[in-house]
Amino acid sequence: MTVDSAGARALIQSNAREAADLAGELTLLLDRGLAEAECLPAARLVTRRLSDRLGQAMVLERLLRPGGIRPDAWSPTDLVEELEHEAVSLAGCRLTISVVAPDLVPQYWFFDRELVAMALHNALHSALVYARSAVTLELGLDGGYLGFGILDDAGAFPAELMSEVPPPVERGECNGNALGIHFARLVAANHASQGRRGRVELTNRPEGIGTRFTLWLP
Repeated sequence: MTVDSAGARALIQSNAREAADLAGELTLLLDRGLAEAECLPAARLVTRRLSDRLGQAMVLERLLRPGGIRPDAWSPTDLVEELEHEAVSLAGCRLTISVVAPDLVPQYWFFDRELVAMALHNALHSALVYARSAVTLELGLDGGYLGFGILDDAGAFPAELMSEVPPPVERGECNGNALGIHFARLVAANHASQGRRGRVELTNRPEGIGTRFTLWLP
């Protein structure tokens, strides 16, 4: 999946509109926080989501240029630990944060860390919004792919979001979770190795209510 200049501009505008909405939500939470202490954790999470939208808008133009993806050797474990620290910081005592990884994890993998981290942080922040009691971070290997997974225990992906068909971003109809998922799919698809491309896998967990987001990199 690639994005043309018109699609990139539409996505940038969508990110900007969502950032404006989040800024308004943040203002209301901070105003309420003076009297309601429970509003402050919610305000911190909205701040992270606002940062996600602004960050995505900034890097979309890079994906349009030759050499826009800048892969290098990075530690998958270090990235998961960064996500874990972020999750614990934002969740406090409200949620249980756990990490599941195989015994043998590659010391390094080639990917664009800025883009991959941005996509994963966005997915993590969405999971923290919907989770009821727990969020799990996964690291896995399958058929020569490295997978970064994020699971929550509430909610479900709608069918239109799970579809691989890109949303009609040119008409400004991409927002919320769809905006983050579309960005993650762009990041994944622009990672290629030996004729294979990355992908995003979305599943609704069969064992109970909840979702699993997995970013697979070749």
